[in-house]
Formats: sequence, structure tokens, C-alpha cells
Amino acid sequence: MSKETQNSLSDRKKNELLAILEAYGKDKWFKRWKEHMAFPNNLNPLSKEKDEHEKVLRYLLLRVLINQQARFEKVREMSIRISEEFTDVLLFEPYKISESKLFKVFKDVAGDKGSFLYKVGALGGIKPISLFTYRFKAYEGFIKWLNETKQTFFNLIVHQLRNKKVINLFEFLNRHPILEAGWVGNDPKACRMFINWTVFLLNEIWKQDISKMEDTLMIVDGHVGKVFCRSGLLEQVLYERGRPYIIQASKMRPWIEKIVSQSQRIPFYVDNGAFYLFEDGFCTDLNPNCRECPINNLCKKYKKWTAYQMWKE
Repeated sequence: MSKETQNSLSDRKKNELLAILEAYGKDKWFKRWKEHMAFPNNLNPLSKEKDEHEKVLRYLLLRVLINQQARFEKVREMSIRISEEFTDVLLFEPYKISESKLFKVFKDVAGDKGSFLYKVGALGGIKPISLFTYRFKAYEGFIKWLNETKQTFFNLIVHQLRNKKVINLFEFLNRHPILEAGWVGNDPKACRMFINWTVFLLNEIWKQDISKMEDTLMIVDGHVGKVFCRSGLLEQVLYERGRPYIIQASKMRPWIEKIVSQSQRIPFYVDNGAFYLFEDGFCTDLNPNCRECPINNLCKKYKKWTAYQMWKE
């Protein structure tokens, strides 16, 4: 790991830029949240019924587990297909689904080798179907545990969020003895994403006064970290040793979280705003469209920093 120091924005400009990211992220998220969560036809996230809320939360847990290291468009297709194929059995008794039927759906969507869903070469010899299976098994085991302990996922979440402590829920799910086998890393982005989606649904869609959007978590994938580095929000940048300019976003997450916390902006929307600058074709790894970018007038434009590809200005 290598480190480089650069000139950063003034505190005033940092606050201005974070306000833009928050507003941009919130606006785009409210237009795209159903698409991002990939809801199947058999689930209604807008329902006021608690039974439907329970189903939605269980589905989203599986959705984020299989999402890790996956191609986003294929994991959305996979999630929808599995839910519509197995309906309530998937949500309440997934251990009753035969592996042959599950694997058939997997191959229909991911291809015979599974390479449409998971990039084979990046898995260190692990077969994509094995990766999918152990994550599904983590979900399956957790649902079985809920059934055996006679709990609903909704009530468990509410209990962990008591006193509006979002971090309690994160620590519980991240360290759960069954679920932890399905997460990638010690501080998994997928678990953070599930927490944020849950808090969003509780607050903005289901109107439950259980948690606060201000307590959401920064996910910080490579593209989000890239925006913080390029813009000058960060004074120091960590990047991969021997691979100049490829940032190490997860290692800079604590710095990013501190900056956002001090600005009193909503972390989830700031995170979304930074990510959407990439998704909307502005802050791309190659040939960024700075001229039309929403943060153009404030950004320092340290364009050498990149999320996943090595390139030179």
C-alpha cells in the first residue's frame, strides 16, 4: 500500500461539494431505488402490510449476499428469477428448494460456467456455482435459524435498531455465526448496503420512526472513493503498491466517513451521489466528462486516480 499527499479543498468548498453530492444522490435514488433493489413481480415494497415488509427484507438479504463480486445487471436478473421461480418457499423455507432446480435457474441466468454472473478469473479457482451456493446456504441457514428461534426478521431488525442505533444492526448481521460465512471481508460493503436499504425503506417508504437516515453508513466502493480522491475531498490517497493510481477505497473509508459526518450530510445519499457521478457517465475511469459534471466548479480534477483500471493522463 502506498500513500500520496495532495492539496485538498477548503472546508467551505468541501461542504459545498458534499451538499451537491447529497442532493444529487437523493434525487437519483428516489427515481431508481426499485431498480437497484430489483424487486420481482411477487413482492410489493410499497405495501403497508407487515407481512409484505417481512418478505421484502428477507428477499433483500439474499439479494445483497449474491450481489458480492457479481455483475450488477446479472445479479438483478438472478434475484428476480429466483424469487419468481420459488416465491414464498424462498423466503420462508429455502431449505426445501431442491439443488437441481436451484442450479438450473443459476445456469439459465449465469451460463453453464456461471461466468455471466461472477468473473471466473478473479475468484482464485473457485467455481462461480460454488460461490453462489455457499452464499445461498448462508441465507438458507439464517432463515432456518429465524424459524427455529420463532423470530421475524422485521422484529429482529427493530430490536437491533432500538434507540435508533444503526451500528447495532450492522454489528449483529456482520458477526452473526451463520450469516458471516456469506459476507466478503471483515467490513462487508454488502452488509452496509443492506443496512442502508433497510433504513431507507423504514423511513421513507414505510414511515416507521425506528431509525434515522442521518445514521446510515458509507458503502464506499471504488467509484465512490475515486470521487473523493479526484475532487480533493481527501488530502491523502492510499493506492495499490506497484499499481500506481488504483486507489484502495475500503482503506480510506474511515477518512471519508469522518468528512461526511462532520458535514452533517446523510451518508447514504452522499455515497449514492458519488457513485452516480460514475454511473451517469461523468466520473468514469477513462475519459471522464468533467465539463458537464455536477461538481465541475469545485472539483480539483486529480484525474489520475482510478477505481479499477490503471491509466495515465
